[in-house]
Amino acid sequence: MRYDNPELQDLLAAEFVLGNLRGAARRRLIALMHQSPGVRARVERWEERLFPLMMKAPRVKTPASVWRAIQARINPRRSPARAAWRAWRGIALAGTVFALAALVYVGIAPPGPPPITMVAVLNDARAQPGILMSWTPKQAAERRVRVRILAHPDMAAGTSWQAWLITEGGDAPISLGFVTAEENQALELSTAAANALPKAKAIGVSIEPKGGSVSGQPSGPYLFQGPALRVDG
Repeated sequence: MRYDNPELQDLLAAEFVLGNLRGAARRRLIALMHQSPGVRARVERWEERLFPLMMKAPRVKTPASVWRAIQARINPRRSPARAAWRAWRGIALAGTVFALAALVYVGIAPPGPPPITMVAVLNDARAQPGILMSWTPKQAAERRVRVRILAHPDMAAGTSWQAWLITEGGDAPISLGFVTAEENQALELSTAAANALPKAKAIGVSIEPKGGSVSGQPSGPYLFQGPALRVDG
């Protein structure tokens, strides 16, 4: 993978800030941030864009069971010696069970493939990111594509925003469904769209009449558009 590609750097920076970059891919980007001021600046710009959205997220109340567990660890009722013995015995037993399970699993299960995510950051005419789309092989099999609205103008009344899959073969764009104003959403794909996902080259979003394009194709230029790139790890 060419990490010197500016578009790929921007996609990875966005996924990093959103928390979707995991494992080896996340570690590689962190290493790049230390080596490249440009990559670090891209991550900082995404943090500035997304921090206001994160602040709008509703707070989650901590369950009472969590507080009880913390209190039990801080102030156990049993004597220290007895509690320590029970803890060590539990850890030893759990460790033995885990080791046996791991040996059985390694013996019978082949190593799985590295996780893959396809991502597309759709920019407007001013090259400003407005929509983030992503999907994994599992989500593609379930005919779903995740959508996150980063920033966009208001939708005009009597119109629909329709997403289109642009394939590598140069075939006619395939409709992925309609994008709404909700920050987080998922597109439920048709069978034809799901089958075409492996050939994804880019994704565009056009403004159509209410209910979608009459011709089955984009009625005008894309309001948002961006390449679909594969992220390994």
